[in-house]
Amino acid sequence: FGIILHKNEPALHKIDLETTSYVKNISLQQYDCIPQSLAYTHLGGYYFVNCRPDSTGAVRPQLIIDSVTDSVIGPNGDVSGTPYVSPDGHYLVSVDDRDGLMRLQHVSVRGEIGQPFDIHTNLHLSDLAFMPSFTEANQYNVFGSSGRQTDALFVELSTGSVKMIKSLKQPTPAAQWPWNRQNRVMTGSGLFGQYLMTPSQSSLFILDGRLDKLNCEITDVPLGNTVVWVGEAFQEMKRQQRLTPAQYRFCDSHSQCLGLTHRCDPRFLTGATQILSE
Repeated sequence: FGIILHKNEPALHKIDLETTSYVKNISLQQYDCIPQSLAYTHLGGYYFVNCRPDSTGAVRPQLIIDSVTDSVIGPNGDVSGTPYVSPDGHYLVSVDDRDGLMRLQHVSVRGEIGQPFDIHTNLHLSDLAFMPSFTEANQYNVFGSSGRQTDALFVELSTGSVKMIKSLKQPTPAAQWPWNRQNRVMTGSGLFGQYLMTPSQSSLFILDGRLDKLNCEITDVPLGNTVVWVGEAFQEMKRQQRLTPAQYRFCDSHSQCLGLTHRCDPRFLTGATQILSE
């Protein structure tokens, strides 16, 4: 199913993606909640809904919705902010920029939602990306980009351990990115990848998720705030000899930065095809 949010409507609209048919309207009127974002975990089948602040600016708690019955269970305690769920469904990470909080909650295999563990930060987090842990089996870490500062945040979800990744330069100013609040994205390289990418105002930074540190910088890419990892697609284009000279030059000149084993090995190549196709 897909869920549609309307900008000023206290409701969720459920769509059957296979038939593209409308299923139902889930009213949030009773809770006076106009949804801004949501996340889903298959453990318990919950939607976590971030509600817009009220007319006085007061922050509302998230709502928990049962995806089977499409009924509102109630508020998620006092947890507010934008929800993110790890790929295994075991961790809900909520970012409340107003209070400078990142709140971690564990979700058990039976759908039991744990108490929040609070991490205080002044980074004004713009976006999060999850990466599998390279030190613990069946665990995830999360990387957060800052919308105002030059640092990124690394959190080990199983322990709450925090580390800063520094020297990522200034992000694109929010005023120059009016489409959404994520003026600095953080994008992982897929389920089996070890790299992440986050932009600054005029360059791209590759982070090493295995070592939890900055790997390299790719300069002269202004406002590169849309990132797509296309390793397999790029490999197929290379096989069919459909790469442009500019794309080959990019791959060869940045092979060490991108962690490639030899020149123009496309396994970890980023969205260079999209950047260079213009």
